[in-house]
Amino acid sequence: MDNDRRNSTRKEPTHSFISLRPLDPKVWFRFWNGADYSMKDISMVGAGVVSNEKIPLGTPLSIDLRLGKDSSTIRIFGKVEWITEDAGKFRTGVSFAWWKDDQDKQVVGEYLGKLVNIN
Repeated sequence: MDNDRRNSTRKEPTHSFISLRPLDPKVWFRFWNGADYSMKDISMVGAGVVSNEKIPLGTPLSIDLRLGKDSSTIRIFGKVEWITEDAGKFRTGVSFAWWKDDQDKQVVGEYLGKLVNIN
């Protein structure tokens, strides 16, 4: 993991939504109906997600974010970086690898600027 990822400030999201769609055909069929995701933290380089389903490590993803009550959806591409399990729930680290455009990245940066840091 590079220094940008380690030094990125994680923040607790409010009024946000995340949707993950695996892009690997070996995994996609298990998730075509969707899964229950909850975003626990977010930074400019990724998000921490909790779910009832385990998406395999390294799976490429299409990620949709809605940040705030009245925001439009931002699509980012990334992958599953790490996974832990606790009491039947899966905590997953999702990295953001490719942004559609700089404006989307700016929207995320502005959203993060309004949130409180978490440890």
